[in-house]
Parts: sequence; C-alpha cells; structure tokens
Amino acid sequence: MFRVTRAEEQAVRLTMRMALLDRQVTLGELAAAEELPEPTVAKLLGMLRRDGVVTAVRGRNGGYVLADRPETIAVARVLRAVGAETVFAYPCRDDDRPDCTRTTDCGLRPVWRHLERRVVEVLQRTTLADLLRPEKAARDDLQELWPLPRA
Repeated sequence: MFRVTRAEEQAVRLTMRMALLDRQVTLGELAAAEELPEPTVAKLLGMLRRDGVVTAVRGRNGGYVLADRPETIAVARVLRAVGAETVFAYPCRDDDRPDCTRTTDCGLRPVWRHLERRVVEVLQRTTLADLLRPEKAARDDLQELWPLPRA
C-alpha cells in the first residue's frame, strides 16, 4: 500500500548526505559514503539533476551540489525526481475500474483518499533539513503535524 522503492530511498539518502556535507561532492564520494555502486549513484544523480534537485559542476574539480537550500527541498520533490508519481497506492484509485463493483458508492474509497492526502502532506512539508535533525525532534514535529495517540 504505502511503498517507497529502493531507488527512492537511495535518492533521499544521497540528498540527505549532500545536505549534511553542505559542499560540492563527487559521485565517488557519495557512492562510498552511502555504500552504493557508482553506476547506481550516477543514475540517481542524473534524475535528480534533470528535475533540478541537484546541480552538476563540470570540470576537473567537478561534482554535485544541492540546487537549493536543504530547508527548501521537500522529500516529495526528491521522490518525484526519481519517478514516484505516488507513494500511496490503493486498489480503487481509478473510479472507472471495470473490475470493481462499488464504483458508485464505496465507503472505503474516502478512507484511502484521506490517507493518501495525509501521506502526501507529510512528504511535502518535510524537508531535507528536517531529516537531518535528531529522530526525537522529527517525531515530535510529525506528532504536531499529524497527531496520533501516544503508545
């Protein structure tokens, strides 16, 4: 239902690393830091560059930098850059599904749509800078944004 692909997770990790280092980095440096094969990192950086998340610096001293400040880059933007149109999939997304007998009056569809909007909201409001903070601070912010009962 809620799924993040390996490539999407890796893209978020690469951009987090770039935000943490706060300087120009080489493809090899990113690959080593995140323990990923260089071809994988090259492919992901290409996608991120095409979508304007990172900028490539050419030349002998080239590398990659974030195109904007980490405080302005939403996780949703990084996910979209590597092909995630939606990370929340549910069976009745399409109102015209011929195999669904409840296309006209379904009490479950609003539940799925509400959850999808909430997931998208969290991903749009969470920035790379947010991901660099301690886990407790991130958890507290999410609790404020989207309150859940304390366990």
